[in-house]
Amino acid sequence: MPKILNYGSLNIDYVYDVQHFVMPGETLQAKSRNIFAGGKGLNQSVALARAGGKVYHAGAVGEKDSEILLKTLNDNKIDSTFLKKRNEVSGHTVIQVDEHGQNCILLYGGANQSITTQDIDETLLHFEKGDYLVLQNETSNIEYLIKKASILGLKVCFNVSPFTEDLLNLPLHLCSFLIVNEIEGAAMVDADETCDPYVLLDKLTAKYPNSSLVLTLGAQGSILKLAGQSPISCRSFKVDAVDTTAAGDTFLGYLITNIASGMNSALALKCATAASALAVQRKGAAPSIPKATEVLEFIKKQRAEVLTNRL
Repeated sequence: MPKILNYGSLNIDYVYDVQHFVMPGETLQAKSRNIFAGGKGLNQSVALARAGGKVYHAGAVGEKDSEILLKTLNDNKIDSTFLKKRNEVSGHTVIQVDEHGQNCILLYGGANQSITTQDIDETLLHFEKGDYLVLQNETSNIEYLIKKASILGLKVCFNVSPFTEDLLNLPLHLCSFLIVNEIEGAAMVDADETCDPYVLLDKLTAKYPNSSLVLTLGAQGSILKLAGQSPISCRSFKVDAVDTTAAGDTFLGYLITNIASGMNSALALKCATAASALAVQRKGAAPSIPKATEVLEFIKKQRAEVLTNRL
């Protein structure tokens, strides 16, 4: 199986349970506060590893406040050889989770924004053609990473979140996989957010014909379109959501590991969807991500078939 390098963010998540998201000028009493290891990068590494991947996490953390982050990597058998320690704070977030399990997130990049081209060059020396590189838009020097990894023949998998206008200036055509939600995808092709997802997918395919595309649609489901192939659609499993914080990261981690392992594409999509369904039923980011055995057991218990010709 190819190696999977996640050059990604690591954040300390301060999660507040609230009745509703705080409004401008409002002081709101939180029901509880919990502290978790998180960050899109770390969450995705945990999902990649729990799905069965051989995962290396590169990035940067603070020297003094990163114990919870390093422990999470170690506990999940994620190789942290290429992780740098900086004389500044680690990335962190303030997350509100409402009574319906929805969240809003305030992010401070911290050490995540300290990654240099020299760091990247030193790390990529240890990977080769056919290996996978997972990226999110939460670290510095993304453009350099995409270009250098592409030259070396790595399969670049870019989760275009959080979305910014500057992201459109990146060499996205070099990415083997682009993972977007309907809002991000619409912004990338100047389409309406409410347009039919298959029309949106066609527009994305026209713009990035050599990239495989993953379009996530929240509770509706997701669509996987491998480059040059017909789309595969999967409805979401019906569950009661408690916290959606790491749902997308769980989905991506399982999907990429399963595809890298050579699993049938439709089954890989179904497993990723099941993993995400389990994650939303638990609080926290990384702690909510299920193990592969749990995912398989969950699928066995489901009576309804979620793979479909069209959502």
